[in-house]
Amino acid sequence: MPERQKRVTLKDVANYCGLSRSLVAFILSNSGYRNSTLENRRKVAEAVKVLNYRPNTAARELRSRKSSIIGVAMPMSGTSFYGNIALELQREIKKRGFTSLFSFWGGDDPEEMHAEAIRALFSRDIAGVISWDASPRFQEERIPAVIYGDGGGLYDSVSPDYEQMIAEALRHLAEFGHRTIGILGMKERNRIFTEQVSKNGLTTRPEWIFELACWSRRPQDAFGQFYRNCGRILPDALICHSDTEAVAVISCAGKLGIEVPRDLSVVALDSSFIVDYFHPALDAFDINLPEIATQLVERLLARIDAPEVPVKSVKILSRLVHRESVGRK
Repeated sequence: MPERQKRVTLKDVANYCGLSRSLVAFILSNSGYRNSTLENRRKVAEAVKVLNYRPNTAARELRSRKSSIIGVAMPMSGTSFYGNIALELQREIKKRGFTSLFSFWGGDDPEEMHAEAIRALFSRDIAGVISWDASPRFQEERIPAVIYGDGGGLYDSVSPDYEQMIAEALRHLAEFGHRTIGILGMKERNRIFTEQVSKNGLTTRPEWIFELACWSRRPQDAFGQFYRNCGRILPDALICHSDTEAVAVISCAGKLGIEVPRDLSVVALDSSFIVDYFHPALDAFDINLPEIATQLVERLLARIDAPEVPVKSVKILSRLVHRESVGRK
């Protein structure tokens, strides 16, 4: 039976560097210790790599009585946004010296499945949670939480600024001569659109404000239903919930003999790599996922450190990129 390899300790790293154990600990914890010069940090980084040092987080948590785990409860379906933001969150959490623990639910799952994904985190000793569901259980369990989306006044929240995005999309369409606008969206985005559409001298109709169905059926024939609902009388342009719906609109419209952007301009409220490669390339918002992930983690760590401070909502601005799916009217 092979001999079990001895765990590399902080003392081993210190001996390799020729530095004190306390100084190495300060450098590894990014505490800004006054003697943590660039050369000392280089020595420690080299030692960690050569010795394959892994911090003993369990021992550290036992000494400090603090968890180093951050839970993330989120959906995983629908668009590429969710996989991309999960990766950004994992990177950001690791950069702050924590371990991420993800618990997912499917986009079509009932509310009980959301609750089950959240309950799964309660069985672990987590420092706090980033969630897509503003469950009251976080307060009941006294777990610091930050919400992606609407925190309901209970929790800190971070989200793209959809008011800014929709206002900018409407201005963009108006500048290209469009006057009648519709939307394929969900809940909050449709509400914001309804409030803002007239502010740019634009008009809409109730039948042009289409509420999308649940995740798996969202893109499928949504435009076909929209076209039938409005009696085949189209607006000049259509704002879509995401690039997934926008691509489906272009494809379905083409089958009906409707050409984008000649007959209908299209704008997507978020984007992934497909927006450049589809034909026509999509006018879409570049959502700043790294900044969203940074703000989610920063707000949570601030809440952990100061649980009594007032709830804060952070809105992240996005940039609209003009490509080919909006044409002149």
